[in-house]
Amino acid sequence: MQSFIITIPKFAIALFALFTASIANADNPIIPNQGVCDPHIHIFEGKAYLFSSHDYAVGQPTYTMYDWQVFSSSDLVYWKKEFVLKPQDTYIGPITTCFATDAASRNGKYYFFFSNGQKSTGVAISTDGPGGPYKDALGKALLPEDLTTTTQYDPSVFIDDDLNKTPYIIWGYTINNKQYHIAKLNEDMISLAEKPRPIEIKNSWINDAPWLMKRNGIYYLSSHAGVYATSGNIYGPYTYRGRFCSDQTVDHGTFFDWHNQTFLAYGVPDGDPFYRKTKINYAHFKDNGEIVIDPFISQSPLGVAQYDANWEIIQAEWYFAASDGIQKRENSLGFEIRNITNNSYLHFPKVRNLNSKSGLSFRVSSANPEGGIIEIRSAATGGELLCSCKVANTDGWTNYKTVSCHFKKAADVSDLYLVFKGTGNELLRIDWLKFASQN
Repeated sequence: MQSFIITIPKFAIALFALFTASIANADNPIIPNQGVCDPHIHIFEGKAYLFSSHDYAVGQPTYTMYDWQVFSSSDLVYWKKEFVLKPQDTYIGPITTCFATDAASRNGKYYFFFSNGQKSTGVAISTDGPGGPYKDALGKALLPEDLTTTTQYDPSVFIDDDLNKTPYIIWGYTINNKQYHIAKLNEDMISLAEKPRPIEIKNSWINDAPWLMKRNGIYYLSSHAGVYATSGNIYGPYTYRGRFCSDQTVDHGTFFDWHNQTFLAYGVPDGDPFYRKTKINYAHFKDNGEIVIDPFISQSPLGVAQYDANWEIIQAEWYFAASDGIQKRENSLGFEIRNITNNSYLHFPKVRNLNSKSGLSFRVSSANPEGGIIEIRSAATGGELLCSCKVANTDGWTNYKTVSCHFKKAADVSDLYLVFKGTGNELLRIDWLKFASQN
């Protein structure tokens, strides 16, 4: 069977971009049909900023990437293109291998790190805000080709939580017996503060795209296909922990925290290995530190921060935002919401198909002698009261029961807040919620 490569003219790509550049309405995947890949999301100035590479078009014989992009969002659903960084405006010059990028903020400035294929890594700077414009900060590579024994690309920038908020940059690959490398950055963020060190991973994987995060004093190093390792020391050695996702097509996964929730952004092939798309999912942590990615959301046509009242259940841990103190914790059912106190809240925006709903049920437990109350309010924690549900003591935190209440008619798509009322250190725990249709 003869195969064909379809090449889309540049003017057609530019014309399509003209119509899609301003605001992209995203479900799952986000920002569709624009080749947004290698996603790194950071929260700057109260908004989510996505720094991505950019697959040129479908039907390419290999990765073809002419530039890097910056998008912003206040809700992880609607995304605005803020800036395009072109290699010809940097020390690199025109190339078709604009590989993965990352970003960081320090002292009121923003830094955009970018890969020159598998050769070197540069850095651009913005003094006008996270959306740019960005300009090449050095006129040369921050990580030049011959710096270490690995290849100097796929940068990940990590800011530690120590007193000095020490910045680090991690890069490279573990192919051909090579190792990822790490180095402190200076306060200026555009120079290295130390000689790069190789990172040892016990039972390592063969891949590039390192990503580093920290939780409860433990450093997590991850890569393609959902593999990850942990260490008590940022320099390692790291111990392989397995995969956080059974889908091995997960490409360049990166984690970020926002509104007391942890998210995973990752790429997947768009039916074409050289034209990828980006998804976002909720990330949860078991008591032993193991990462769990929600399988339902990964397959749902709705991504994070959107919900359908027709779903069989809505897991409580799928919230978009939660008040300080709220905890997601492992239980025998999967995960639950704990440490709910008076005036705590969970925010579930953009709940659709509410017109036909007249009832609402919760799977809850309580060891509080007086239990608590769950109020459902529209648009804000002090918004219109749509439902109020009394939760009595269930004789223990592990003894779950289902409670139900009447749900007042609401707009077909509504932002809903679960607001908790009561007295005591912890009122109740919640596993899921479920809407019921009118009789």
